[in-house]
Amino acid sequence: MFTRIVQNYAQSTAIVIGAGGIGGAIIQLLAESGVKLVVADRDESVLKSLAMTWGGEKLFTRKLDVQNASAVAEFFAEIQREVGTPDYLFYTAGILNIEPFAETSNELWERAVNVNLNGAFYCVKAAADLMRVRKKGSILLLGSIAGTKARSGSRVNPVYNTTKAALAALVNATAMQLRSDGVRINCISPGPTETTMMGLQPPQVHAAVHEITLDRRMNDPVEVAEVALFVAAHGRFTGEDICLGGGAGLGG
Repeated sequence: MFTRIVQNYAQSTAIVIGAGGIGGAIIQLLAESGVKLVVADRDESVLKSLAMTWGGEKLFTRKLDVQNASAVAEFFAEIQREVGTPDYLFYTAGILNIEPFAETSNELWERAVNVNLNGAFYCVKAAADLMRVRKKGSILLLGSIAGTKARSGSRVNPVYNTTKAALAALVNATAMQLRSDGVRINCISPGPTETTMMGLQPPQVHAAVHEITLDRRMNDPVEVAEVALFVAAHGRFTGEDICLGGGAGLGG
C-alpha cells in the first residue's frame, strides 16, 4: 500500500464492526498500521482471540449485536467517551444465504435484512453523527458483487443480493448529504472470497465460483482488505461502490 495511505491511519481511530473473514483481514492491517482500533462483534470468543493477538493500549473490543438499534447507540456513545470520535468506520458484519427464492422463509429474510442492512444503517448513522461535528470522517461498508451482478453464476439467495444492492444505494444517497460535513462514505463489493463463511458452502458452490472468475480463484481476504483501507483513506473516493471480483459475472 502507498506510504501516504498507511500514514493516514497511524494517528487515527478506527472502528471495525464484524471481526470475521474480510473484517478480520482489515483488523490485521489496521493493527499493523498503529491505529487506535475498536473492534465489535457478537462472538466473544473472536474478541478474546483478537485481544490476545493484538492486545495493548490501542485495541478495544466490545460485544455488539448490530440488530439492536439501542445497543448500537450505546456502543458509539461509550466509544465517544472512552476513545474519542472515530476517524474511520468499517462495517463488515453480514450473513450469507444460499437458499433459492422458493425456500426463503420470512425468518431468513428478516434476519438477513436486520444484519446486512439495518445494522449497517444504525452504525453509519451513529458514526456519521459524531463525525459531522468534527467535519471529518470516512465510512466504508462491505457490499458484494452479488448486489450488482445477480447472474454471476454463484448460488446466492435473493435476500443476500437485495441487502447488498441496498448498501450501495445507501452509500450513494448518504454521500451526497454528508459531503458538506466533511464525511465520506463508500462501499466495496468483492466477489467470492476465501472466508470461513464461504468454506461452509457445498462443493458445487465452490465449483461455480471458480468457473465464473477469469483467474479461476476466489479473492484472498487480505486482497480485499487492502482495497478497503485504500478507498477509506483516499480523499477522492466518496459515494462509490468499488467491485473486486476477478472478472466474476462478465458476460452474464
